[in-house]
Amino acid sequence: MILHSIFFRTFPVVLAVLIFGAYPAYGIIVDRIAATVNGDVITISELEGWAQPLVQKYTNDEMSKKEIETKKQEILAQVLPELINERLAQEEVKKLGIKVGEQEIERALEQICKDNHITRDQLLEKLALENHTFEEYKKELKQQIERAELINAQVRAKIVITDEQVNEYLKEHPLNNNSNAPLYIMQHICTKFEEDDSESREDARRRIEEAHNELREGKVFEEVARSYSDFPSGQEGGYLGAFTLKDMALSVKQAVVNLKPGDFSDIVDTQVGWQIFRLK
Repeated sequence: MILHSIFFRTFPVVLAVLIFGAYPAYGIIVDRIAATVNGDVITISELEGWAQPLVQKYTNDEMSKKEIETKKQEILAQVLPELINERLAQEEVKKLGIKVGEQEIERALEQICKDNHITRDQLLEKLALENHTFEEYKKELKQQIERAELINAQVRAKIVITDEQVNEYLKEHPLNNNSNAPLYIMQHICTKFEEDDSESREDARRRIEEAHNELREGKVFEEVARSYSDFPSGQEGGYLGAFTLKDMALSVKQAVVNLKPGDFSDIVDTQVGWQIFRLK
């Protein structure tokens, strides 16, 4: 698993104390410990809760009690490492100060409904059929977003592109620019919308305005690009490349021609979506 490799270097103290199968009959045990992760306890009931969907999926009424119990123990043994990884991920999320708010969760819900061509009510119906509450689903979604942010943070920690590196690269790999026209090394943030869809256009406009406001507040362009841009380049800080003015569409040219390195443009309406440009 990706997360397992990420956390390998953290040297977690994990003690699995669960022995699947029979346990002593003396006394009444309210709950038992499946494992401890850096002092944090994972209980049997928590483990069984994680495993329950799989147990339901891979057992049936035609199986004997012994067969069901055997299958359950197999599933518990498989799920335990995943639960340990999840607990380790939560520790790293806290350590790095990664926070996911209601706005991000709501944006993810909107995207899920859009991608699956369903309404919010239809999503709620599907959750009900699967015996999931909306709050449980939002909690799981929050954890998924945190995981994604955690992986991005781990990757970004290893990939740092400085202005000096960009300039050095351009010296070693000169661009074909026989006209001696000035080159604009550009970044962008783009929120896409569907043509002839006013709702999609308004939603994209709302998100690009949020991004623009964060830039005006002084937030780092690369971070804002990763949070808002719908293009794959967003995860790389929004890097576009180097262009002359004649390479640009008129709306883009007008937006960047008077910018100085480090400046960013106003919001630009383009064929691919609402965009903000920045000069490196």
